[in-house]
Amino acid sequence: MVLVGGVLLAGALADAAPARAAAEPSGSTFTPRSPVRVLDTRIGTGTAGSTSPVGAGTAITLDLAGQVPVTATAVVLNVTAVTPTVATFITVYPNGTSRPTASSLNLPAGDIRANQVTVALGADRRLSLYNHLGNVHIVADLAGHYAPGAGAKFTALPPDRFLDTRDTTPLGPGGSRVLDFTDRVPTSATAVTFNLTATNPTSATVITAWPTGANRPISSNVNVPTGDTRPNLVTVALGADRKVSLFNNAGSVDVIVDITGFYTPDYGASFLPQAPTRVLDTRNGAGPVGAGGTVEVSLADGLPLTATGVVLNITGVDATAGTFLSAWASTYDRPVASTLNLSAGQTAANAATVAFGPVRGIQLYNLAGNVHIVADLAGVFAVVGEPACTVGCVYAWGDNSSKALGTAEAVFTSPTPTPVVGLSNVQAVDGGYALRTDGSVWAWGDNGSGQLGNGWTGGGSAVRVPVVGLTGVTAIAGSDDGAYALRADGTVWAWGAGWTGRLGAGSLDDTSTPRQVSALTNVVAIASGWGTGYALRADGTVWSWGYNGTGALGDGSDAALSTVPVQVSGLTGVTSITGRDNGAFALRADGTVWAWGDNGAGQLGDGATCPSPAACVSRVPVQVSGLTGVTDVAGNVNNGYAVRNDGSVWAWGGNFLGALGNGVECDPTIEPCGSRVPVQLNLSGVARLAAFDYGAYALRTDGSVRAWGADLRSTLGNASVPDHSTVPVPVVGLSGVSAVGGGSAAGYAIVPNPRS
Repeated sequence: MVLVGGVLLAGALADAAPARAAAEPSGSTFTPRSPVRVLDTRIGTGTAGSTSPVGAGTAITLDLAGQVPVTATAVVLNVTAVTPTVATFITVYPNGTSRPTASSLNLPAGDIRANQVTVALGADRRLSLYNHLGNVHIVADLAGHYAPGAGAKFTALPPDRFLDTRDTTPLGPGGSRVLDFTDRVPTSATAVTFNLTATNPTSATVITAWPTGANRPISSNVNVPTGDTRPNLVTVALGADRKVSLFNNAGSVDVIVDITGFYTPDYGASFLPQAPTRVLDTRNGAGPVGAGGTVEVSLADGLPLTATGVVLNITGVDATAGTFLSAWASTYDRPVASTLNLSAGQTAANAATVAFGPVRGIQLYNLAGNVHIVADLAGVFAVVGEPACTVGCVYAWGDNSSKALGTAEAVFTSPTPTPVVGLSNVQAVDGGYALRTDGSVWAWGDNGSGQLGNGWTGGGSAVRVPVVGLTGVTAIAGSDDGAYALRADGTVWAWGAGWTGRLGAGSLDDTSTPRQVSALTNVVAIASGWGTGYALRADGTVWSWGYNGTGALGDGSDAALSTVPVQVSGLTGVTSITGRDNGAFALRADGTVWAWGDNGAGQLGDGATCPSPAACVSRVPVQVSGLTGVTDVAGNVNNGYAVRNDGSVWAWGGNFLGALGNGVECDPTIEPCGSRVPVQLNLSGVARLAAFDYGAYALRTDGSVRAWGADLRSTLGNASVPDHSTVPVPVVGLSGVSAVGGGSAAGYAIVPNPRS
């Protein structure tokens, strides 16, 4: 038995899927609209022009010239097939091209079923809609179009459950529910994409989604008979205040909403449409996917390296038991969300937008029984056509597992410094945050706690996004969980995770927009630790807030945390501050360095040993031994680093994977190995330092960068290093660097005038 366009027919196995052509070099952006009916063969609307159903083996033409501009490249339609006389499938494809083997919609005799279809437009903005067997009526509702130029780009997200009325109250007959996406999409978002599942209906019904504040359209998104469970992908314009309304026609029904992405004009990926192309058919040798089974689908062939996600039509064929399928990014954990629900014996399809992780591939999971899975690719979201940076450019290398590089490339790691997409005129960089010369702050990477500062939470962004509500910023300090910004008026602002008190605003709540740190004025410098914030005031005093489990506050207290700033004890005359994972360093005007917090690996640099684990901390500042004339300091999990006014570099703390950089391998018989007092590196002419988890970067006065320590994630930016280096090595391909920054396992450099 072979699946041809979604219907099982007797015959030989089909040929393997053809190789896909390379994606187009330029993409399109999306313009949403409130759903509008463009085809209904029951009443003669659309270019079919009659009330006759579509017959067997027949394709009708849908002309959208009156609905979309001449530049349109693709459209998003909700296509509904109504009461076919026999089991059939519908294929939607560009008019004027050969009909592909892919199907868009599968349904048995007498059924009514909908599926969202994203499809490239053919000649003269026309589409063909083909019915395979019997007679069937077809309805199509237009949700928006893609075209070059003005429009919105897409941020693909891992499936994330937003609503499940099984935990609250189902929608009753004629009932509506408003979905408020305020904290889940940015204020600039124009549309949202989610998988909408209807389940437990007490009677046959339809669910309609539309922008809140607009008139409810006649279109439907999900058609579900009594007692069944059916999904459909929904792409819908956002209404007033980022809200979408849902309406249930009859009976009571539970609805499940799983967000998969949003559109916004100021950042994201463009769309590269293509004619439907089969990328998976498990009947061609792999066999069905069993209960609890997963199949991997590599999509790297022919897709841009900067692809961030895909649009797929996923068909489950001849399920042996009631089940559901889930689609998600390769290398990530399976989400709670489902993509397609199937009854025993059923063949059905559902569209899916699937975000990529650090590789261009997806996974498909089957809950129960055996089922064949077919996937057809309708297009790719990719970061293309971005102008090259020429002034104040940021280059990134190292770990990219959480999109920390901001290059939009779907890679785990990069040993080669690569430009952060869409950034220019940058004056400072720290982790996944950049400060531009106009005083604005930009961020990229993970957003699970709102650490992008863009007004939404969840997923992340492979490209830079603006931190909202901040102007006149003079300094930034970043961490994995969020960041701080210092404004020209001497105030400090924080965003991201709040559970350690690191926001300094008196609560433990997260925030996805900057919030002012309480009672801090006249601040001239800031720093960030793992869960602690630090501020240097103009009078030379240091203040801290957040986590204090290892004495990171430096105020002498043994409190677990502080949600408001407290003064670090005994420090005056401080000129700069540096955070590290569980503590901090302060540089005084006399060139001495002072440290507090965790000392398990000798991070304090004062030579003190640990009589017991509980004593491996200092809750007040102590002086780092033997260091004078210091001009810059950096720190990480287990180390401190300093550069002196003679350009020499000194390090102290642990030596795991060469983190000291002094040429000495870690002795496994010593726990922990390292040095509790500063040791000198064989490195000269250094101006500034930055650190990552188990190593550091040194910016030399000649504009080159050196790195040492762990290279397990290409963090050293030097492909010739196997896994670590105990001595400084060049970060390859960088010159003319003006500033460096570190992340957990990534490096960043600002190049004011890169060579073309």
